[in-house]
Amino acid sequence: MSNSDQLKELKTAARNIAHAKRIKHVGALELVAQALGYPHWNALANADKKGWRPSPEDLATAEALVLAENPLISIDTDPWSAIGADRFEGELQGHSYRVSTQADDVRMWGRGWELTLPEAPLAPPRFRVTDRRLKANPIDGTDFRNAALDVASGWRKLVHARIASDWPRRSTVPDSAGRAEHPLGHGVSDIWFCLHCDRSSSGVEIAANLFHCPHCLASPLDIHASPWWLGAAAK
Repeated sequence: MSNSDQLKELKTAARNIAHAKRIKHVGALELVAQALGYPHWNALANADKKGWRPSPEDLATAEALVLAENPLISIDTDPWSAIGADRFEGELQGHSYRVSTQADDVRMWGRGWELTLPEAPLAPPRFRVTDRRLKANPIDGTDFRNAALDVASGWRKLVHARIASDWPRRSTVPDSAGRAEHPLGHGVSDIWFCLHCDRSSSGVEIAANLFHCPHCLASPLDIHASPWWLGAAAK
């Protein structure tokens, strides 16, 4: 059979990568093929037709790509335990820090400072001084802020990968008509309305912001396929 079981495993790995990265499946197939030494997926598929089969090492490479994008993919109960406690703390420009998540917001903090990255991709970072007695607070420096933001953004990428992997595919990658599927109610539309601010967004815009309102950052609970709360005024 040209479409070997091993090839199916590579396609599954690509599908998981596509979910985590919120990209088209064909783009993820290209990533897998290139990791295995082929210029593109068609070259790999042609090799399979001629008798090539992925080795256990090739399958391990593909799985490593999945885990690199979404290390939480196979954890059901306490997903963050998969990361390892040593990853939750570190040192940045000589200053110790810790990281935690709460309701999918990323919080990073150290002595006298705190950085919060909300779950919504378009939400701006929030820097806060927590101890004004310090004469030299690292958070006052632009270089430190940018470095801290890089660290916290890496964590938020993991959060987004887990969310995207749990949601329906069309919730993060709209179809060719721009229609996106609500991750909770599962309605499908190319236009979405926010109960919080009454503004509308396209399916592409709302999916890119993980179904948070691009205008006011309200949560997916406030996003609906029609502005039913406006009654006759919406018609």
